[in-house]
Amino acid sequence: MLPVEASMEFPRKCDVLIAGAGPAGLATALYLLKAHPEMAGRVVAIDKAAHPRFKTCAGGLIPKTMLALDELGITLDVPAVDVMRGAARTEVGDVDLTRGDTLCTVIRRDQFDAMLAHKARAAGLQIVERCRIAGAAQDPSGVRVATDRGAIAASVVIGADGSGSRIRRSIFGDGKENLGRALMRDIAVNPEAAREFIEHRYVFDFRCVGGGIKGYSWSFPCLIDGQPHLNVGIYDQLPREDHGIAGEQSLMLSELRRAFPELPLDDLGHRSMNWHAFPIRWFDESDRYAQGRVILAGDAAGVDPLMGEGISCAFEHGKLAAEAVAKFSAGDNMALNQYDRALHRGTVGRKLKILSFAARNFYGRRHRAFFRIARMSRRAREIGVDWYNGAAHFDELPPSALVAKWMRAVLFRAPVR
Repeated sequence: MLPVEASMEFPRKCDVLIAGAGPAGLATALYLLKAHPEMAGRVVAIDKAAHPRFKTCAGGLIPKTMLALDELGITLDVPAVDVMRGAARTEVGDVDLTRGDTLCTVIRRDQFDAMLAHKARAAGLQIVERCRIAGAAQDPSGVRVATDRGAIAASVVIGADGSGSRIRRSIFGDGKENLGRALMRDIAVNPEAAREFIEHRYVFDFRCVGGGIKGYSWSFPCLIDGQPHLNVGIYDQLPREDHGIAGEQSLMLSELRRAFPELPLDDLGHRSMNWHAFPIRWFDESDRYAQGRVILAGDAAGVDPLMGEGISCAFEHGKLAAEAVAKFSAGDNMALNQYDRALHRGTVGRKLKILSFAARNFYGRRHRAFFRIARMSRRAREIGVDWYNGAAHFDELPPSALVAKWMRAVLFRAPVR
């Protein structure tokens, strides 16, 4: 028997077409259909794979993402590991990231995305799976998206099809200046011996910056088919082209082994099936995110340049995209351009610009000085972690309010929250 989606008639036309059924595309649909249930059946998402599908991602949900799930009325009902403690290793010493509450909830993306897809279908989203996008073109009346199963005409299109977005390439051009790279591997562990499970912690190791990697290595506790594993990997925001892909990967794997010598990583360079490589498009404030009737969201638009975190960005983009599409559908022809301005000047844009500044400095020539500054005040770190995580909506505070909170906490030892 064919899956339900495979048996549906292929849609030749829709009001809203979402390219990509990952967190950004599904968040857009969930926000849109929650606010406008009358649009059920008029919104279509297409994806090259079928849920549940493997996704190369560490799977960390920061508190900002959990707040978004609460806002959507979604209970997280997939296996997860709550991280309560954190450590950052640097060339100038270690930094404790412990906040006293949950820093991160680690899930597996195949299960998480499938859960979102189920919720979105129940709300009225049609998902066309195993359908590859070939390209897109638009005119003043709409957008035509070519796929390997035929063309779809839509009034508006959301490009949420990842860092290598075909929609972005077709409509916005194929810029690759802000593409980072990550390598990842899952390792089965004994939870009674692995500190990540014993202490409910994750580890970030930034010592690779001194070795030429503009990023970090990580180790997250996770569950795969109910069994304890560590998800370990390394992120490089600006891979050096003069190394070539093979040379860059060799350097990254060497630094990953150096970060976690206690883990069985010696065979990484010899058996490529043991690890997964994937691109990460990070936010560039010079980019545009709206062009005519097409807007970009999630990885297709660009994520956090400092850490490469993208799931919270996906939900923030999805909420803004849903609001813009609803206004556009109601006759506001400027709504999509306003979405572009929101991504540049709104809360998410301001946050990503600050993280771009942080990435340039923590991964730059003076990185030791900036890591020393980060180690100076525990209260300052707590505010920074809360702001990054979006805990208690800290990231939505005006800059003046955030500075005032920092001064009260650091200078006068007032409570951070």
